[in-house]
Amino acid sequence: MAPVYTAVFLFASGEQALHVLISPYMTAGLGMQPAAIGTVVAVFGLAALASRFPVGAWYRIERARGLLIAGGGLCSLAFVLVPLFPNPFGFASLMAIDGVGWSIQTTTLLALLVASRPSGMTTASAMGWFAGFTGLGNATAGWFAGALADTIGFHASFVALALIPAVATAVLVTAMPWPHIMGAAASARQQAAERGTAPHATGLLQTVRGMPAVVWASVLVMFYINFVNNVLIAFHPILVLAAGLTLSQIGILSSCRSLASSTSRLVSGAVFARVRPERLTTGLLLLGAIPLTILPSVPGSFAWQVPFFLAVGVSRGFLRVTGSALALEAVEGDETRQGHTAALLHAGLDTGKIVGPFFGGLVAGAIGVGAMFRLLPLVLVALYALLRYQPWRALGKRAPAVTESDRAGTSNGRCGTWTSPS
Repeated sequence: MAPVYTAVFLFASGEQALHVLISPYMTAGLGMQPAAIGTVVAVFGLAALASRFPVGAWYRIERARGLLIAGGGLCSLAFVLVPLFPNPFGFASLMAIDGVGWSIQTTTLLALLVASRPSGMTTASAMGWFAGFTGLGNATAGWFAGALADTIGFHASFVALALIPAVATAVLVTAMPWPHIMGAAASARQQAAERGTAPHATGLLQTVRGMPAVVWASVLVMFYINFVNNVLIAFHPILVLAAGLTLSQIGILSSCRSLASSTSRLVSGAVFARVRPERLTTGLLLLGAIPLTILPSVPGSFAWQVPFFLAVGVSRGFLRVTGSALALEAVEGDETRQGHTAALLHAGLDTGKIVGPFFGGLVAGAIGVGAMFRLLPLVLVALYALLRYQPWRALGKRAPAVTESDRAGTSNGRCGTWTSPS
């Protein structure tokens, strides 16, 4: 797994470093206004989202190397061409190319994680280290990008950053045990064929519509964590500045959330090697939702908000792991569904990032910022509970009638037979 985790760290740090420099570069280097900057940033997310499902549909273990080379190549190309397109339209086009490359890389890597996981390693544990190295890359990128740009300037920094996805791709292509992975995949296909459970070729729509409910619940978890994160980024300052908090205090709270999220990701691999993720997911959702519902009651208290933001960060970090693990375990052994599931999970993240500020703003405009914080997180938790536990499946089902023989068995000291309503 070392090549996967090394590449994950490099891809995350390179991409995050680029995005740290985007806004300052567009402001200082291209003279763009905030509305235009927001549009260009959105182009990256929209391009990534639009390419998720084609990548997921195309994914097979035999195509993984080609997909990784294509994704890494597009990211490096976008980085290195920035100095040649010193205008808003050209830069937006490069961000679209980078979004497609990022989508190819992350979708393929997540599906490849399941295929390359050793038999003695749980999916949750593998996902824990995967998410942990992603968080570590994100944490490293900020100071690295700033120091690099201060030292050599924007254009030279973009060219230098192009080396990072190139190196990550080279690590994956050369260091992964491809013959072993492909042999294991072929063996799994043969065993499935012998059992009569081999997946048959279906279209994207049919495969997605046939996904287990737990996959859709996990997609909602991915949507939830980015929805909440971006709603906090967008509207928390509005709520607390009016109550007297300073910008420095808001920055410290944001750092608390990021630190807790990154730390929990790194330790989650060890945690989920011992604890099944489904035991914790609902509790983690509530851990992230309840502080947000209380937040409007203490908008002027920095001391109260520190543990709130730490709780939200821990929730986000662990949920990134549990949601992915539950979904990938539900389709294990089916390469077609693995690719589609990886695409769906990342699409949930992309959509939460896009919809969160927009929808949160609409709700806040209708009922107020404080009421929005109290309402939306709990609504999303309730939707997850419906998808995850499906209470409607028990409707109309009754426990089996107790017969005279059952009563006799009980009176003789024997345990009667009980059938679960599910």
